[in-house]
Amino acid sequence: MEFFGYPRKDGTAGTRNHVGVISTVSCTADPANWITDKVNGCASFTNRQSCGLISPDKEMIYRTLTNLGKNPNLAAVLIVSPGCAAGADPTVIADAIAATGKPVDICHIHQEGGVMAAVARGIDTARKMAADASRIKREPMPVSKLRHGVECGGSTPLSGPVTNAAQGTALDFVIENGGCGGFSETPEVIGAEQIIAARAINDEVKQKMIRTVLDYEERLKSFPEGDFFGSNPDPHNIASGLSSIEEKSIGDIRKGGTTPLTEVVAYGEVPQGKGMFFVDTPGNDLMSLTGLAAAGCNVITYSTECAAPYGFPFVPVIKITARQEHFQKFPDILDYLVDIDRAVTDIRDVGEELFHMMLEISSGRKTQNELIGYNRTCDMWNLLPST
Repeated sequence: MEFFGYPRKDGTAGTRNHVGVISTVSCTADPANWITDKVNGCASFTNRQSCGLISPDKEMIYRTLTNLGKNPNLAAVLIVSPGCAAGADPTVIADAIAATGKPVDICHIHQEGGVMAAVARGIDTARKMAADASRIKREPMPVSKLRHGVECGGSTPLSGPVTNAAQGTALDFVIENGGCGGFSETPEVIGAEQIIAARAINDEVKQKMIRTVLDYEERLKSFPEGDFFGSNPDPHNIASGLSSIEEKSIGDIRKGGTTPLTEVVAYGEVPQGKGMFFVDTPGNDLMSLTGLAAAGCNVITYSTECAAPYGFPFVPVIKITARQEHFQKFPDILDYLVDIDRAVTDIRDVGEELFHMMLEISSGRKTQNELIGYNRTCDMWNLLPST
């Protein structure tokens, strides 16, 4: 059991070999994308964060941007910053990423003498980084180098027992072969947190899982003008046949497979051990995908009965569905069709098939969103209103 990946100096392995162009704040998103567009082999991560960071968002944004830069799918990183005193300090982020041994540089808009001068310098830097990255060759890697992120969106009654069960079983195969992985979307676990917590390796992990969900629920309730429990399940979920958040959650946790829960980490943190972990993220799929990428996931599966179209800038996202009509209708969105009858009778066989597809994609086969370039849509979580 192996895949062909890119070796990294910190001992990890990439399934992709991009130069990451990371914007620290919303006002540098366009320059980051302009640099990416001019240099083959680059992938940009942009976000909507603003200046005036305060705790706890400040710490969360720093660690998320840092750990995105550390993701093994990036061979090098160019950070694009406005160069003013406000916002995240790019030097702090760059120094932390550089500790992994990968090349890192910073493009300061103000210090370079304006936008066009900065972009020109950024293009030249990214070009040199991409040239060096192109010399790195894929090598046989054990499955223990895989970190599998598991996502779902547009849930229906098929999601839990079929598509989520399929990717949960694929996650089991990753873990059985020495790899690790996990899932996220904390509000999608409300009502089922005790089931996941019962699989914890010890009481500390068990209590952290329960507290993570309860804290999120309390945060939702702290906004009296909001109505989370009237909006989740959403109208699509209800129209498809899901009756409550508890029913949705029972289906959602199937994507976590069957192995013990080893760790629970905050948004932007990286799990340190092996086995199955949980990342505290919103249910918003874009923010959740970012949380999985920051957790070091180098391949992601995503069950979507509504055919959500987007991927992620530098982590391949494998879209799976059980709806045959959608699989035929949206061939440039969906990658894998789960056979419902096989899933009901032999989910182990279906999960193994998906696992082998993951090995192919981790070895270089492109996903549909990679083929059409629909992988630049991204976002990052923040807890507080903007100042």
